Amino acid sequence: MNLEANGLCFAYHTGKPVLKDISLAVQPDQILYVLGPNGCGKSTLLSCLSGIRKPDQGSILLDGIDLFSIAPEDRARKIGLIPQTHVPAFAYTVRDMVLMGRAPHLGLFDSPRRADYEIADQSLESVQLSHLRDRPYTELSGGERQLVMIARGLAQQCPIMLMDEPDAHLDPQNQHRVLELVAQLSGQGVSFVIASHSPNNALFYADRVLLMKDGASLAYGKVSDILTEPLLSTAYELDMAVIGDVDEGIPVPRAIVPRRPTYSRMEPDDIERLETNLAKVFADGQESPQLIIVTGQSGSGKSTWCKELSLRAKGIGLSIGGILSPAVFENGEKTGIDLINLADGSHRRLAGQRQGTSSGVTTPRWQFDEATLDWGNIILGNLPPTDLVIIDELGPLEFRRGMGLQNGLRVIDERAHPVMCVVVRPSLLSDARKRWPHGLVMDVSGKPGDGRK
Repeated sequence: MNLEANGLCFAYHTGKPVLKDISLAVQPDQILYVLGPNGCGKSTLLSCLSGIRKPDQGSILLDGIDLFSIAPEDRARKIGLIPQTHVPAFAYTVRDMVLMGRAPHLGLFDSPRRADYEIADQSLESVQLSHLRDRPYTELSGGERQLVMIARGLAQQCPIMLMDEPDAHLDPQNQHRVLELVAQLSGQGVSFVIASHSPNNALFYADRVLLMKDGASLAYGKVSDILTEPLLSTAYELDMAVIGDVDEGIPVPRAIVPRRPTYSRMEPDDIERLETNLAKVFADGQESPQLIIVTGQSGSGKSTWCKELSLRAKGIGLSIGGILSPAVFENGEKTGIDLINLADGSHRRLAGQRQGTSSGVTTPRWQFDEATLDWGNIILGNLPPTDLVIIDELGPLEFRRGMGLQNGLRVIDERAHPVMCVVVRPSLLSDARKRWPHGLVMDVSGKPGDGRK
């Protein structure tokens, strides 16, 4: 059977669309993978394709017939949906759970026949759970439950199967077993639409891929055209690498993995030593602007590292600009944050501990002084040509809320200084790398890298 969707739009709440103009087509023998980050609409798309939810706009056709003109019991015999999670109300046995997949083939008051039990047992055998068939479903592990739901879907014996993250909770062996079974059934005329978080499984098992982002179709087509580094990196907002080898002159992808940043361990006094990583950054900065992204856990010494770098740079005659935001301690407790102008050493209190339901610019822990934020923006917005600019730090206010030291973002974006150094907490490192992919990551907590020379 052919399943076709054209221009699907769906919203749970008016004005907040979950699906935006999604189109796809699945033919017999095809496996379509739907990929994309959490919340992009994959599960909602499967709900629409199964007929559980009716799209607000667009059409779904089953062999050219409007899906919603087909009686629900007939739809259930043609399209099966294996959900991502299932919590039963009663402690049914595993066999009874699988037997429920035969319901669309029975009359309203019919009992399962011998043939139905045989199909259920064959489905359990397919996922190698026959030994658990008399166990209560509620006593199984998450992975075992997922296999039972897959067996129930197989027992439904539909020509089109929709699977919502069938590889979730499964170890590699069971993932392989299930996906090999999918490939086998596909060769026998069954079509599959699989929502997944595994581009690697799509690489090996998909015929076509729909890559989603923010409820829309980012790309749709053949595996080789969709599972590319640029498209995957855009979809997941993470630098992705497609690793492979060459077979008779043709590149063959073998794995898709996030590309980890290159961590370089540097010490501030390295600026005074030739042939060190830090000295090379400053040397390269004479030809092309360089960026050091300093990260590390709270209390690891990010501000101290930047302060020491500024002193070492001044010591060899370099001009310094920017800001530091060191912590303020009282009786061993961090009670505030200062803001220091590196050009002249002047400073003001930037933030104090948040009290109750404070108004203004706040985070869960800190209440920011808006006048000091304005002062910091003036400093960063009026930097003269400078050998080294340090911005300590840019955080959730800047990256996520469009507030705070926005001039700090612009300074780095413009790349107008030979060497720039920005402090970013680990939770925002992916945002920083996305915005400044040319940056060299330096983790003061100590990360594996190319080492200090």
